[in-house]
Formats: sequence, structure tokens, C-alpha cells
Amino acid sequence: MSTRNRPAEVHWDPASSRLLNLILALTDHPRPFTWIRSHVDGYAGDADTVRRRFDRDRSLIDDLGLVVTESTGTDTDGHPELHYGLDPTSSFLPDLALTDARWQALRPAAQWVPNQSLAAPVRQALQKLSTVAPASDADGGGDPGFSAPVPDAVDLTDADIEALNVCLDRNLSLTFHYWPALTEQPQVRHLDPWAVAAVDGRLYLTGFDLDRDGQRTFRLSRIADLETAATLIRHRAPGRPAAELVTEGLKASSTMVTARVRFLTDGAQELRVLAGPAGEDGGHPLGPVDRRWLIRTAASYATDVLVVDPPDLVSDIIAHLEDAVRTFGGQEDRP
Repeated sequence: MSTRNRPAEVHWDPASSRLLNLILALTDHPRPFTWIRSHVDGYAGDADTVRRRFDRDRSLIDDLGLVVTESTGTDTDGHPELHYGLDPTSSFLPDLALTDARWQALRPAAQWVPNQSLAAPVRQALQKLSTVAPASDADGGGDPGFSAPVPDAVDLTDADIEALNVCLDRNLSLTFHYWPALTEQPQVRHLDPWAVAAVDGRLYLTGFDLDRDGQRTFRLSRIADLETAATLIRHRAPGRPAAELVTEGLKASSTMVTARVRFLTDGAQELRVLAGPAGEDGGHPLGPVDRRWLIRTAASYATDVLVVDPPDLVSDIIAHLEDAVRTFGGQEDRP
């Protein structure tokens, strides 16, 4: 029988728990040994035994790179005694203050990881950094999502990446193959490139499409065979941040959608973090987000969330679910 999504029993190692308790106790401010014996779990017992245990744990903390300091304080009777603490300068990183520009640079960089062995750790690092992301991004567009997507650049060769960088740096036109869908034949496109940026954890290239005579935006996972043209671009990029240019291009091509959803359970956290406050009818605004992504994600949370608007999006989600039933037969997991 499947055990997915079932709680697992958690086991704590007593020595590790004691060490963590000590680190937390010493992080706030210096503490005397008597206070540690009385208040930190794992240090109760005979004074000599506890003292030896404490000295061993101090050595382990030092091996972890945390610096235990000693300072002279007084006990409750006014007598001098040693206090132990952690030096914050040597033990902890300074608080991060990410500006909008820094965050906009980090998000696409975290997706652009040629070495696949590093892709997962980098995405996890970005997830942690999202807690200190600028408020404008953290409110919606900046959250990298609970299910981080595969980096879009994995199919681009070093030559492709070099050609793209050269065109952006030197204001040169770019030629490449573009796949509108993975099952279609590629198209040759000619672009005056403006910017590369991440939106909802996906990398996009936007610019002035010389074949379509207007701005177009391409997902990097759908392009290949990039070549630098020998001509300077004729259409300069508008003076706005890269992420704004990409978002504008996606909206113009109708790939972005704003929906209204109702949450049926406590699940669908991936959608909850992007949704606005509930209205009088219980519906939450959500978006603008990538339309295809919302169809797949809402379908995967079909028992947790109900998309009520717009009607064409609802129809596409229903069709996606019906196609899944036809493909997989609608059979439940069997033991």
C-alpha cells in the first residue's frame, strides 16, 4: 500500500538535542554554568559529570565553527563567576538586506545552473533567501514556489549562452530556433534582445521580434541554436527593469492570467502563497501568473482548490483533468 503523504515518526538523538539546546541558550546572551545546569535540557545531574559534559559540548561547538566566549559576571550573591556565550560576529552571518535589483539578479541566476549536481542546493538556497526578499516580491511574484521548476537553461550549450550574453552586452541582434510547443517543428526567429529575467521561477528572453514587428517573449527552455547577428539592434529596450519587460511581454501574448479561486481544504499551499485576501464570496484573487502553469497546478490540487473565474480557464482545467482520466483510467492506488 502506498505510504505517500503519511506522517513519519520522528526520532531525536539526545546528544544532538542537548547540543542544539545549548547553542540556542548561549545565542541570546552570556549564561553562567549554574544557569545552564538549571535551565538547559540535558545538563541535569551531578555537578562534576555535567561539567565534563559541558566542556565536551563546548569543544563540539567549536568544531562546528561557533566561538564560545567567556566573560566575568556576578552570581545572585554578587560574587564573580564566568559567563559563557556565543560571539555573534564570528559565529553568524550578518543580516541580509536584499534590494529589488539584487533579488532580480539572484532569481534568474539561481535557475541558470549548468552543473546539475548543484541545481537542487542552489534552488534550496534561493528558497531560504526568499524570507528576506523585498516586500514587493515576497507579496506575490518573488516567491520561488514550493515546487521549484527545472532550470530553463539546462538545454542551452556554452556557445548558446555565450551568444546570448554577447548580444545583450553589445546590443547585437540574435537569431535562434524556437519551439512553440515541444511537439511542433522549430521556427527561425530574429530578435533585438532586451533582457533575460525570471518570472514565477522560469527564465524568459524578451525583445523586439523582427519577424513579428513587435515585442515577443520566449521561454529559454523552448529556444536553441543561438547565433549572434552582425547587425546592431534597431529597437532599443525601454528603460525599465528586466522583470517588468518580461512580465509585460507575457501579458501581451496572453500567457499571463488573473483568476479567482476558492480553497476547499488547508492544502494547495503553493497557490495560497500567491493568492490575495478572500472577498465576500470567499473567493481569492490570484495572479497574474503563467496560464499554463496555473492550469497544471490547479488540476494537481483539484480536491483542495476550485478555480471559479475566468470561464475559459475553468474549461481548460476541466479538459486537462478529463484528459488525465482518459490517460490513466481514473484508477485509484491499490495496495
